[in-house]
Amino acid sequence: MKNPDTLKDYTIHGTGDCPLHVYNQYYTDRILSVYYHWHKEIELIYVEKGPVDIIVNGIPCQVKDGDFICINSEELHQLHSVGNLPSIHHALVFLPDILQFEYPDAAQTHYINPLINQSLILPRIIPSDAIYGEKIRTAFLEILRLFESRTPGWYLGVKSCIYQILTILICENLLITEPGIHHPDYKTALVKKSMQYIHEHYQQKIYLEELATNVSMNTQYFCRFFKSIVGKTPVAYINHYRITQAARLLQSENISVTEAGLRTGFENPSYFIKLFKAQSHMTPSDYKKLFY
Repeated sequence: MKNPDTLKDYTIHGTGDCPLHVYNQYYTDRILSVYYHWHKEIELIYVEKGPVDIIVNGIPCQVKDGDFICINSEELHQLHSVGNLPSIHHALVFLPDILQFEYPDAAQTHYINPLINQSLILPRIIPSDAIYGEKIRTAFLEILRLFESRTPGWYLGVKSCIYQILTILICENLLITEPGIHHPDYKTALVKKSMQYIHEHYQQKIYLEELATNVSMNTQYFCRFFKSIVGKTPVAYINHYRITQAARLLQSENISVTEAGLRTGFENPSYFIKLFKAQSHMTPSDYKKLFY
């Protein structure tokens, strides 16, 4: 799971000798909401049923049934349902290091090493109507089958399918050799730093001047800069994160609504209840009743 006080996802995906995992996500009766985070692993997401809104390094896009999303290593990203529409997606998360060969052949030199050091990255979206899309979908569905079966040789089979997908992308000239805006850059690093500060201080008062100074900007410019990348003002993001943490407390600890608000930086109980209801579509009390 993602450490609540950092943007980095510290979930252990798989095991030490098989560092990959498949997540089958069914959001048919609840809203998909995966907020900003990043991880060392590459993530390939197949959207079986959508649509899904995604923001990667501040760039928004919407994917539909049959599309693939590629999240490169260390990219800041979030996913959300579109309105209340149901969604089903399947995600393969794996360390790019597993693609390395001991023998430094041409594949290692020209493709694998650049993928690991991020001088070569995957395209953002593989559309469902692309000519090569069916081949990628076939390989990905085989990954799902192999992971579910865990029959002898399943892990080797999964790696083989990843290589197949990479081969298709290479043949179609879809790997990005000049990452540009798709690659984690200086702006994204500054946003990560600002979010990190919020995650570490959300229980206290946070002043915009503090956030701006933390990234060597004036307050007015910082607010515009933050919203351009995140899609929310700094204040809106702070409140969103605080409400998310309050929901975690109400779910994991049998505490009062007032205490949950105070422990997440809300001094005014009425304001806390108003924001919680706006974000969660229910009052904190009703939310707590789901668990206690």
